[in-house]
Order: sequence, then C-alpha cells, then structure tokens
Amino acid sequence: MTHRRQLAALLASVVMCAGVLFYTYGHGVAAREVPAQFRELVEDFSEPNGYFRSDNLLSNENAFQQVIPTLQATLPADGVYLGVGPEQNFTYIAALKPRLAFIVDIRRGNMNLQLMYKAFMELSRDRADFLSRLFARPRPANLTDRTPVEELLDAYEAAEPSEELFQKYLQEATDLLTRTHKFALTPDDLRGIEYVYNAFYKAGPDLNYSFSGFPFGGGSFRFPTYSVLMTETDGHGEHRSYLASETNYRLVADMEKRNAILPITGNFAGPKALRAIGRYLKSHDA
Repeated sequence: MTHRRQLAALLASVVMCAGVLFYTYGHGVAAREVPAQFRELVEDFSEPNGYFRSDNLLSNENAFQQVIPTLQATLPADGVYLGVGPEQNFTYIAALKPRLAFIVDIRRGNMNLQLMYKAFMELSRDRADFLSRLFARPRPANLTDRTPVEELLDAYEAAEPSEELFQKYLQEATDLLTRTHKFALTPDDLRGIEYVYNAFYKAGPDLNYSFSGFPFGGGSFRFPTYSVLMTETDGHGEHRSYLASETNYRLVADMEKRNAILPITGNFAGPKALRAIGRYLKSHDA
C-alpha cells in the first residue's frame, strides 16, 4: 500500500470513528508567516457553505481523550494539525503542541463558532475570564489560575446568565473580528456568530451536542455536556481537556492570538479547501 493510500485510509477511519482527523508533518512550515496572512488564508482557502444535519456546537463523544497518551508517544510536537468540528480540537492541540493548525468543516457555521472562540480567547486573560465570556455570566469570586477545572465549571454552573454581558461580549467579539482582523463577515456570518453565542448563553455549561436540534440516535440518548467533556480524563485518570489547566488553556489561547489556528470552510471531497492547505504546506516544506 502506498503512503498516499495509507494516509487516505487513516483519515477515513479516523473521520468515521472520532469526528476529528490529525496528521503531523515535518518542521519546515514557517508559522511566523501566518499572522499577516490569517484573514487571506481563511477566506481564500474556504469553499461555499455546505450542509450537515446538525449545528455540532459541541463534541458528542466523551472518550476522545483516551487516544492522547498514544498520540503523544508516537507523534512529534511542532508539526501541523488538521481537525474538524468544534472544541475537541483545542484539547488535541493542547496535547500535541503543533506549530500550526487548520480546522476544516463543511459548515460555515463551524467557522463562525471557531471565530467566536478566537475572539473570546484573544480578549480573555485566563480560563475564568474566558468562561465568563463564553457563557455570558459574571466571573465568580475567588477563581484563580490554580482553580481545578471541576470547581471552575461548577462555579459557572451556579452563576446566572446575563443579557447585558451577552450583548457586551458579542459586540466586543464582533469589533475584534471586523475592525482589528478586518474579516469581511457577511450579515449571515454576523447572525451566525450571534446564533452560536446565544446557545452558549442560554445553556451555559449544560450545553450539549443536541442543544439546537434533534440528536442523532433518537431523543433518549444523553450526550455529554460541556462540563462533562471538560472534566473527562484520558482513561488513566489524567485530565487532558484544554480547560483542565491554565497551561493547557494558555497554549491554545496563545496560538489563537498568534493566528496559528485557521478555521476553513470546506468539504473533504471538495475542489478547493484541502488542496489549498496541501499546496500551502508543500510550498513551506511541511
């Protein structure tokens, strides 16, 4: 079996089983070049919005951390990460420490979700500040960078959502994306970001995969909540989520601030997105 066929088989099996794909490359890619090109790369590499039957605002799998010890033992750090979907990418990124990451999803709604995350991470000084923005709830007292993740989520579970904070943080995020980063967001994009944020605002840490639609497998299935996913372990008792520690969070937030996590709209079988990423990485000896 050729290397190309092996890679195709790997990607197909991972997409089917985990809803995320990843592959690391050599160390030639110059991530320092990306910040100035961030907006252009996201816009130029993306394809038109495609269809998926769920908003997929949150991972629906609570066991995805279990592969992390094996990945860390077999994959080099400082490579390039390719992922799909929502927040589980941040947990893998925190564990694998890539130099650069592309998150490719058929739905432009996922790009809007990722841009919301980017804005909130850029505007926040720590995990607690980030969660205040993410759930539009006032920051509870006595939260520090050493607060265990369970206590962090419990504190925001008890906090009341605030319409005033929702409007304030939404405007700050919109201004950052459109004025600072100069994204040419369409009215549909702006409505899409507000739609996504409204789900986080209303559900808070209880948000789950089926929040905005009928869940796969029937209404009786209980998907894990945001709190559950953030407090899961790798099967060996170690918390691996991107919010499990301040170190994990800051690694992801720093990549967002350096424009090193690029959300791309694209179909895996489409004519443009993955090919454009491949050409970019090849041109940088990656």
